[in-house]
Amino acid sequence: MINVGIKFPNDGDFCNHDVIFNELTYIFSYPTESHPERIPKPIHFYGVPNIGYPPQIDNLVRQFEHIRQYQSQTIPQQVWHFTLNFPELFKSIYNPYFIFADTIARLFCYEYPVCYAYHTKNKETGGHHSHFHYVVSTSSYISDHPALDADRLLTYLPKMQEIAWEYNLKLYHHQREEELQCLNLTTIF
Repeated sequence: MINVGIKFPNDGDFCNHDVIFNELTYIFSYPTESHPERIPKPIHFYGVPNIGYPPQIDNLVRQFEHIRQYQSQTIPQQVWHFTLNFPELFKSIYNPYFIFADTIARLFCYEYPVCYAYHTKNKETGGHHSHFHYVVSTSSYISDHPALDADRLLTYLPKMQEIAWEYNLKLYHHQREEELQCLNLTTIF
């Protein structure tokens, strides 16, 4: 069994007007004015209308913002950002863990827009390990559906743990206690 850390780096301002653009361009490594050196990654998404083929980041950002603008059930926080961190670098990109990552994204897509990307470089440590970044909108594309607040997000975590077990993985929270202010993850893992 492989231990996989889940981390919610939601310690910034996830309520500001640029958060959707910033989070989506970050996880897909799209070049921006402040980061022109980025090399784009493939866009994987669910729960948003067709954004073109090949998928265009500007259209994805626009759809996340559009859904939020026309939803009556919103909270100040616009998105959840989390990572699933594997202990080492995958030898091949074609492996069951990509199916696992996609299954986690599909867990949210029946109610909320979600997207994810595969990364290998860790900007905090400078090291390399396989990890997936996810961005989930707190606004549902279903009219008058409840927003994805912390309490509602907690209902997804046991389901994520069950999916992980099916792939011979064990999820654990990969954060210090003081970083868990956005959620009480210790009750889940």
